[in-house]
Amino acid sequence: MRKQDNIFEKGNLGDLPFTFNDEVAEVFEDMIDRSVPGYKTSLKLITLFSKQYYKDNTNCYDIGCSLGASSLSILRGAKSAKVIAIDNSEAMINACIDGHKELISQDKILFVKENVCDAKLENASIIVINYVVQFLAIHERDKLIKKAYDALVQGGVLIISEKIHFKNPYEANRLFKLHHQFKLANGYSELEIASKRDSLEGVLLTETQEDHTQRAIRAGFTRVEKVLSNLNFVTYRFEK
Repeated sequence: MRKQDNIFEKGNLGDLPFTFNDEVAEVFEDMIDRSVPGYKTSLKLITLFSKQYYKDNTNCYDIGCSLGASSLSILRGAKSAKVIAIDNSEAMINACIDGHKELISQDKILFVKENVCDAKLENASIIVINYVVQFLAIHERDKLIKKAYDALVQGGVLIISEKIHFKNPYEANRLFKLHHQFKLANGYSELEIASKRDSLEGVLLTETQEDHTQRAIRAGFTRVEKVLSNLNFVTYRFEK
């Protein structure tokens, strides 16, 4: 049974920035499910696209794997695949190793603790980067997407999900309020929402839809398609 997220129940004590530490890893499944509208649907799309795009004798990568949900989604769609799952959080990788021992022993998943920007990617038919780019420095984002493009075989796919923002002030405010209501409806208090938002200040930096699509085009992707939009969260399919 997953543990409920109550990290910010008493506020952000000490005004600490958000980090993917042991405390977050322990409640991450509950946190993301209650905070990210469309999260479970994005995982189902990964399964669907994995079934469609996986090619024998190629690699599958889950970049910024957190607790491995995207890795499992890949394997549901591509049962003969092996997933290389990479994350720079030691807490997340340790939790993955503890939680997926059978798949590791079957050589279905390899969990690697490494800076996602430094990871070597090659001979891939599927790469997933789910809610990760938003945590990278702006100058690292183009490099990672270009690296993903270069690693994909022809006809391979990059599946990427992100939180976005809108330049139009009315649209931005409307979706901010709706997302706030979404979190309240999922049991978070006003204090928890505000405290988490403060902790993410300067850590999670969103971009616009155009920023993401133009980055993919610059990298060389020939098919750039938004496949899911839920409030201020989107999922893209970038095909080589």
